[in-house]
Amino acid sequence: MFYFIYCTWLDPKELAKYSADAVYVTKAVAMNHMIQFRAAGERKDRGWCHLSNSPDARGFETQGLVYMLPEKDSIADFDDFERCFLTVRGDDGNVYDCFTYRLTRPGVPMRPPKYYWQHIPDGARHWGLPADYIAKIEAIYQAALPCPDEDRPIPSP
Repeated sequence: MFYFIYCTWLDPKELAKYSADAVYVTKAVAMNHMIQFRAAGERKDRGWCHLSNSPDARGFETQGLVYMLPEKDSIADFDDFERCFLTVRGDDGNVYDCFTYRLTRPGVPMRPPKYYWQHIPDGARHWGLPADYIAKIEAIYQAALPCPDEDRPIPSP
């Protein structure tokens, strides 16, 4: 299945934790979708990545990657997230029907912990995403409420 990566899995080391057999296809853009950092529902302990296609996302282009995930890695469920489907335009000129994850109930804008956040700009730079796009993501991050426990340690696997 084609999977659109727009957040922490941009970092190849982070992706490998969840799908060692994922195969890179192309860089891609999700039109009228905006990366956001939000609390999950009413929770106030931290923020997560969210991919919004609400009216405020109109005109925004979320940059990311298309990967082919093996079936066994395409069925993972994560608390507070749902699979959603979208069509993205690849740098190779093709369009791809993909799935990705977004928050089921996006709450207030809130930054994720530093360990989680750092995968995003590090991964974006690794893949050579445009500097102006990385600056937009950083601005969205800075505009969100601070994470109450931003220095929390990385959870054990």
